[in-house]
Amino acid sequence: MQINRRDTLKAFFSGVAATSLPPLAAAYPVTAQSGPQGQQSFTLPNGLRTHFIANGSGYVTASLVLRSKEITHDGLAHICEHTSCAGAAGGMTAAQVAAMFKDYVQDGNATTEAGALRWHASFLPQYLPQVTGLLAAIALDQKFDHATVAAQQCVVQEELYLDKYSPTVKAQQRFDRELFGKSHPYVKETLEQEIAKAKTPTPELAAELGAFAARARLPANMDFFLVGGIEPRALQDLVAQHFGKYAFAQGPRLDIPRVGVTRTYKALTEPSFELQRPMSDLRIAWNTGVCFNGPDARILLALGAYLSTALFDELREKDGDTYTPDVVYEPDACSGVFRIAISSSKDPQQVEKKVFEVIDRMKARIDPKELGRLRDRIALKRCKEAGDNQALLDRMVDRTLDGSSIDDLAVETVTHEEMLAAARKYMPAHREGYVRLTLKGQ
Repeated sequence: MQINRRDTLKAFFSGVAATSLPPLAAAYPVTAQSGPQGQQSFTLPNGLRTHFIANGSGYVTASLVLRSKEITHDGLAHICEHTSCAGAAGGMTAAQVAAMFKDYVQDGNATTEAGALRWHASFLPQYLPQVTGLLAAIALDQKFDHATVAAQQCVVQEELYLDKYSPTVKAQQRFDRELFGKSHPYVKETLEQEIAKAKTPTPELAAELGAFAARARLPANMDFFLVGGIEPRALQDLVAQHFGKYAFAQGPRLDIPRVGVTRTYKALTEPSFELQRPMSDLRIAWNTGVCFNGPDARILLALGAYLSTALFDELREKDGDTYTPDVVYEPDACSGVFRIAISSSKDPQQVEKKVFEVIDRMKARIDPKELGRLRDRIALKRCKEAGDNQALLDRMVDRTLDGSSIDDLAVETVTHEEMLAAARKYMPAHREGYVRLTLKGQ
């Protein structure tokens, strides 16, 4: 599972102009709200919430999010995700569902994570009626026909085997368990349990999936997000027509625990069968304890970008130790993780030492000129990405589900003094307070 879904540099993006919400249709008694940067929201009587930004992009990006305590890594949610995109739903056969995806969804997929199922779709505006009906059917009225379940449980087995027999994936999972703790929902080891579930006899598995859907797929646990070429009144009518026919139902959501600050040094070394000698991948990470809504989050976002440039200048331009280092600060609702990844033919322990020599220099001095360049890069990204549907949708999802978004952080206001204080407070010393993974070529 992908722990961190955010592209941190999207924190530098800004929004679009507001649009007015037209009068609601009397036939559909929904509750409407206005939000920041053009976001509009309305809630159906059955509890389903819809949030949208209408713009002139010429296409629509959408995401339907289901949150439930029932969505764990026992294997059922994962198989349910796969079957939802291929099986019978509503009044449609499996073949009709597959045809609708091909005809009306130009780009789409589904993902499972701890506590949530997400359906993603990008499509042309004229297909909004068909896509809305399709998403409502697969999310709230899936039939779990045996032919689809049998086919998709085989697909899921193959996907799980790729993880089980990939040394690199196993090493990364071990690395993340050291970082988050073995029992955390992000990294809890359930692979064998999921494989066993995928091998369940098809009739029994179909019955289990139906029971799981009845417990988890509840309208009041769902949020529907759309950005793009939308006519607001038409959207309201379509959502009420397709999603509103299901009765109100609500259940508990999964509580994701906070992750403790990384206090000790842990070094891991694993073979990599994707690399050949003398190449190695060096991965370093630590949790600062500062989530995206923490008071220092905006400073750490800037500090991550500054560190990326500093390592590039030192390890590539000066010493030629790597082609390009990758640095990112990834905050979410339960953690704030710095991650550094470096591919190199040099001794990874020496590269690791150089990384922290650069960090030590940052603790002593932040270059005001480089901080000014950083602000300019932030301004450029804002200009380039201001109308990007996916960036706008990601921001809207984070604000709605988590209460705030890293994209709202005023990174450009960070001062030299704040950067220096944060480097001293949140960045560890060499072999103190971080997890290191070295993947060595064979």
